[in-house]
Order: sequence, then structure tokens, then C-alpha cells
Amino acid sequence: MILDQLKNPKLTNQLQQWNFITDQVMGGASTGKFKVEEIDGVKCYRMTGNISTKNNGGFIQIRAKLFPVINTKEYKGVYIKIYGNEKKYNLHLRTGLTFAPWQYYSFTFYSKKNWKIIKAPFSEFKKSNFYQPKSILGQNIKFIGLVAGFDDFKSDICLSEIGFY
Repeated sequence: MILDQLKNPKLTNQLQQWNFITDQVMGGASTGKFKVEEIDGVKCYRMTGNISTKNNGGFIQIRAKLFPVINTKEYKGVYIKIYGNEKKYNLHLRTGLTFAPWQYYSFTFYSKKNWKIIKAPFSEFKKSNFYQPKSILGQNIKFIGLVAGFDDFKSDICLSEIGFY
């Protein structure tokens, strides 16, 4: 299932808007931006910024609500087509059982300086804290996000396609 391949930029195929969020919502010092660009002839969402762990911060992200929600029983995982700067990034999923802003399920990957498809099996997503169920399997995904964070670095990542396999 293709969630977005920029046929209608800044909206998913479910017609949900992508939002750009930084740690400044909680007093952090990270900065960045998100825009539609073309890299090597491929249209993409480009998220750039300076990630800072000052003031208990350390992230920027683009995130979209899923409506209707996606049940993890229907797919094996998430796939993304990305181009990056050889840094570590994360996919975050939020479900009906992740109530607090700091609760999510995370999959970490490294970006390459060329277009690459990465598959993130649901079984490899890790919970963010002990208050949520250990596994995302069997849950309904309400939000999906591409996150740069948790270290001090310059973010530069492009997302051209995202979906479920």
C-alpha cells in the first residue's frame, strides 16, 4: 500500500497533511525546515536542520496522521525510499496505545548518498518507554513520522516514497 509518492505534495494518498515538528515545542533548540525538492530527478520531501540535544531536546520530524488507521496485522512493515547524508534516522509510529508525546515505536536506519529503499519490519520497531506494550504487532497505527534526532548533527534527508508492505 503506497501512502505517499508525492503525487499531491504535502498530502498523503489518504489526503492527510504532512506536518513539520521540532523539539522547540518542549523547549529544545533544534531547528530545521521541510520542503518539496527534486534530487537526481526524483521529487521528494527534504528535511534539513541542525539537531541539538540542548535543553533536553534533540529532534526534528515530518509526521502525518493516518486516517483510516493502518492495522499491523494487514502488513509486514513500512518501506521508505530515501536519499540522505550518511547519518542515522528513525521511523516513528504512534498507535492508540501511545498516549503521551514521548511514546512511540521506533525503527533506526542509516541513510546513503543515493536513492535506496529501506524495509522496516513491524517486528523490529522498539517501544520508547515501559508504559506501552512491548510490540506494535496487532495495533492500529495512527501516526507515522520520519525523525532526525537524539544526537547533535546536521540533518539532510529526502523521502520520495513511503508505504506499507
